[in-house]
Amino acid sequence: MSGGQPPLNDVAAADRLAAAAAAAAQAPSIHNTQPWRWRIGSRTADLYLEPSRLLPATDPDRRLATLSCGTALHHVQVALAAAGTAAEVQLLPQPDDSLHLAKITVTDHAEPMPNAQRLREAIDIRHTDRRPPQQQPLPATVIPLLQTTAANHLSGLQPLDRSKVLDLAAAVSQAQADETSDPAIRHERDTWTGTDRRSGTGVPDADIPTGPTSTAVPTRDFGHIGTLPVNEQHDDAATYAILYGFADDPRAWLRAGQALSDIWLATTAMDIALLPLSAAVETPGTRQLVNRLLEHIGYAQIAVRLAMPDRAQGAAPRTPRLPAAEIIERV
Repeated sequence: MSGGQPPLNDVAAADRLAAAAAAAAQAPSIHNTQPWRWRIGSRTADLYLEPSRLLPATDPDRRLATLSCGTALHHVQVALAAAGTAAEVQLLPQPDDSLHLAKITVTDHAEPMPNAQRLREAIDIRHTDRRPPQQQPLPATVIPLLQTTAANHLSGLQPLDRSKVLDLAAAVSQAQADETSDPAIRHERDTWTGTDRRSGTGVPDADIPTGPTSTAVPTRDFGHIGTLPVNEQHDDAATYAILYGFADDPRAWLRAGQALSDIWLATTAMDIALLPLSAAVETPGTRQLVNRLLEHIGYAQIAVRLAMPDRAQGAAPRTPRLPAAEIIERV
């Protein structure tokens, strides 16, 4: 119990879990598929993969869907902590049910943590911006801070030097070429992007650049141009890094998702732009190339670009989200 308050009753605990799950709807996901589903009980929230929002061709082993669910899991943890709610998290609570990824159990009140409040505010403004950033390097303290953040989730963050950035660019280019030549992957990409995507999901044209960007590593090829204007500025001052795990299994993917969320919310609070680059880990061959960039310290989960945003371009639109009724079930 915190601050002499009476114990948190079941109804209040369920309400807090539902509110946190609603906030977590803003979490990032591969192609904005939002592949999560929550079941809210009296004191528990169970996180499941939602089969109807998976990418069997692009993501056949569900690694990026699981990582995406890890970001939603961490968003819930942040929302609960900011609301002064103590909770315990169990990963993969049912080994015989591959869709059941986590269980959160509310225990009682807790003192709201100041950092949780900052991260909770970041949930409401975090977004993906594929445009080139400013020609301004990150402050020297940022990467060590983010490495500590990743370590809190049993993950790591490895910045890349110039030669390895070029290797990452080659891996991304190869992966996107391989995917473009695969009809099933092209069909999935077209299903989740542009004007024909399912309402409340996917990447609309307003979030897709009007043409190629002048960046060291190619941004996502959506198979068509969008309506997001881009300048001709290069991202030479950006830092590219690999988020990695110490295993390559669903537990490590979930933890990497939690780490990605923590890093992304922290950078948002610091007014630093993070761009996820998942293409290079989507195909087995290029994923091995990216693993070699880590020199055997771990297994690549996703690449990211970190940079100072160019505010002169204005804010990029936020991608749509499903209504709470489609992702949250109260039982």
